[in-house]
Amino acid sequence: MRKLTRFTTLSLSLSLCGRILLGLSAATAATFAVSPVVLAAPKASKSIAVHIEGPNADAIRDDILAIVPKTLEVVEPAAFSKSLKGAGQTKPVGDALVMKAQRKKAIDRIRKAGKAAKVEGVIYGVSRTNKKKKKEVHLVYVDENAGDLAVDSAVPLGGSEDARKKALEDLLGPTLAQIAPPPADDEDKKDGEGNGEGDGDGQDGGEGGDGDGDGEGGDGEEKAAEDEKGGGGAKRKRNDVRSALFSVELGVEFVGRWFDYSDPLSQNLRPYSVFGQPALSISGELYPLAGTNIAVLKGLGITAGYARALGLNSAVGDGDPLSTTYQRINLGLRQRLSIGESSVLGISAGLRFLTFEIDAPEALANTVPNVSYTIFRAGLDARLPLGPVALALGADYLMPLSSGPVYDRFTGASVQGIGATAGVLIPVATGIEARLLVEYARFFSSFQPELTDDYAAGGATDQYLGIRLAGAYIY
Repeated sequence: MRKLTRFTTLSLSLSLCGRILLGLSAATAATFAVSPVVLAAPKASKSIAVHIEGPNADAIRDDILAIVPKTLEVVEPAAFSKSLKGAGQTKPVGDALVMKAQRKKAIDRIRKAGKAAKVEGVIYGVSRTNKKKKKEVHLVYVDENAGDLAVDSAVPLGGSEDARKKALEDLLGPTLAQIAPPPADDEDKKDGEGNGEGDGDGQDGGEGGDGDGDGEGGDGEEKAAEDEKGGGGAKRKRNDVRSALFSVELGVEFVGRWFDYSDPLSQNLRPYSVFGQPALSISGELYPLAGTNIAVLKGLGITAGYARALGLNSAVGDGDPLSTTYQRINLGLRQRLSIGESSVLGISAGLRFLTFEIDAPEALANTVPNVSYTIFRAGLDARLPLGPVALALGADYLMPLSSGPVYDRFTGASVQGIGATAGVLIPVATGIEARLLVEYARFFSSFQPELTDDYAAGGATDQYLGIRLAGAYIY
């Protein structure tokens, strides 16, 4: 009986194990059959178009893009503009966007363009001056629904930059939040929480974030904190002088120089004057860290400039023309600070090399006022908006480190200098402006003459004036 019982028990055990193995095999097969379908499910994505027309359209569009959720894609402006033209809107909508009785055709065309561009909706704005002479941008949100518009209001442009950004966020934020897909990080975090709670035994909790999915979520929070501190970069407004990566200016300058002595004591001192001599000038600024959030470094730039007179000749009385060289080189650093909505203050320092040399024969060489300044320059400059244009103002302190031959002829020469700049900056196109600038520099010196000196005077003044017509590109 014992042998039979053992045999029967063994048979039953083997039979049961066989059934379990068959069941597991079937479950495994079903799992492999179903799993690829689940893993292949695509994630939803949505996109919108942002189109602004009128003055400062690019800057306004950049402000709007800054509040668009990261999960919501924005189509390229050129692509939507093509769709807009294809829909029949070949001209700017203008003030008609504000007049509800007149804008039906324009709204229908915007809606048609949105469908052609395959976007969820279109943020369309018109920058204008209203009847109260106030600058504003009127915004609408046009989607495929033909009913009332989710957004149909104006945002003032005359206040501070922070106030404008807050007004844009208050107006557009709720609509953007509704149509934007949830962040992928949030979905992953939810999955992590589910898996952590399912494990329950804590053995795999170290990798899963202590068993509750906090591991990946914590990394996201740390990355966000780094981005706020500037570690992840920042959005920079293109073609805006307040955040430009670089700018280049090329111009024609009409220069003048006046050198004269005060209290002359000897008869061998020659004054000098010239005005209206054309020169070519080129200058630029580079801000390598403009795209970061590092407060001090994002506005720190390198500046450089060069100017040289063309075909300049000098003469003593009715004598033969003497070849003359006038050139100016600037190298330095500039700290750019944004003031208010669109004003810019600059603090700069660097070196200036200014040369004015007359190629005179030996008989005149000791009487012409040749200079070769090496100057330490420190200055302030400002860009102030005035209606559609901007004013440029600047002031410099100039300290010559070396001065050149004319000063070597005098005993106890001491030289100091000042400079000033003023001008008008006129926008021509996006990132391009015309400039009319006047620059002035004055060096004043004092001497300590002695009775035995061959050249004797109480001092001298050396003045330079440049009137520059230039074009500039700001990126």
